[in-house]
Amino acid sequence: MRRYTTYLILAMVIALGMTSCFKKEVQGTLFKIAVYSQNVADDPVMKCTVPLEAYAFKVGKGSKWEVKSWEDALELRVTNKDDGNKVLTTPDFVGSFNAEDEYQIEMGLWSKYVFMLIVDKTNKIYATRLYETPMNIPETRTQLHLYAWRKSGAATGWDVINPFPDEERTPLVPKPEEPSEPETPEADEDVDNNSETE
Repeated sequence: MRRYTTYLILAMVIALGMTSCFKKEVQGTLFKIAVYSQNVADDPVMKCTVPLEAYAFKVGKGSKWEVKSWEDALELRVTNKDDGNKVLTTPDFVGSFNAEDEYQIEMGLWSKYVFMLIVDKTNKIYATRLYETPMNIPETRTQLHLYAWRKSGAATGWDVINPFPDEERTPLVPKPEEPSEPETPEADEDVDNNSETE
């Protein structure tokens, strides 16, 4: 009986091992991005509500890519840093945008290496990111900060490019008007300074 039980347990262990060996591996993820905006330095940091466009291109391991100008960003033109003749113009993945969601951008990334491009046409700013997607992680969440008053720079894994850093921006939250100073009442004029004395 003990020998039978031992064989049974061994068979179950082997079966479980074989099941794990044949488990389907999934490369890629649903990439969710919470985007925050700040048009001027005095603005509070707010969730972005203006429409954003999101794209991703399949790229090779170790390759380096960039979007050279605002015009290229609008035309979805991505250039290889090591070979300027290599240009991508047709995205492999296109994201969706919903201003009401906590993570406004969703984009399925079903390739091991991708180059992402996020374009804010309203505030004339864009962001790029070279990304290696995870294995067997169905959903990935991240943040992107698009501050239109700042010069270009890197933050939270993104390269944020501001082609017009000196352009005057409209505050997201208008400043409250300063109360005007109350007028000083004029002194009452004497009605009769020469009253008769009895």
